[in-house]
Amino acid sequence: MSEKKSTMNKHIENIFNSIDNIVLTEKEQKLRVKLGTKIYNAIFTDDVTTRINIADFSDLDLVNDKNNELAFLFSTIFPVFIKQDGVVFRLYKHKIEVDLSDSMADRYLFMFSDGRMTSGLFECFRLYDDEYIYGVKRIIKVIPLLKQAVIDALDSLSQNNKSLNTNITDLRNKVEIAKNNYKELLNELN
Repeated sequence: MSEKKSTMNKHIENIFNSIDNIVLTEKEQKLRVKLGTKIYNAIFTDDVTTRINIADFSDLDLVNDKNNELAFLFSTIFPVFIKQDGVVFRLYKHKIEVDLSDSMADRYLFMFSDGRMTSGLFECFRLYDDEYIYGVKRIIKVIPLLKQAVIDALDSLSQNNKSLNTNITDLRNKVEIAKNNYKELLNELN
């Protein structure tokens, strides 16, 4: 009887441990999400966001609505690269890549949306891991440089807007030529 009771107590203890682990994991995930959001907001401040929002590509006639225009803008300026102390940081709209060296083991990816840190070898780190703390501290130290790099990219883009408009006109002509050539080749094929 006592053996059955002991086995039952172990099962109950395992159930409680599993529940505790689930609750702790959920709390850790919530903290990572908050941290990811705070880092994103520290980079994409009101000033940076305002500059992004006032960037205007309507005169280029490349896009036909505001959402596509913003997507085009992001694809034009991102990724933004900075290098500090031999470490390369690539900022995208939704993540930061950190290359400590050329080795895949020394590459990290930080996702803003969930605060997730993943290595180049696809190892996920948690808020309680030393690697996570080390990587996020490196990112936090370069936030001012990342913000400035985004602002510089936007300024450079607006300065190049006029020459881009000329290139777009040339591109449109090339697209028309390509369409005509495509039709001609299809006719030859048939």
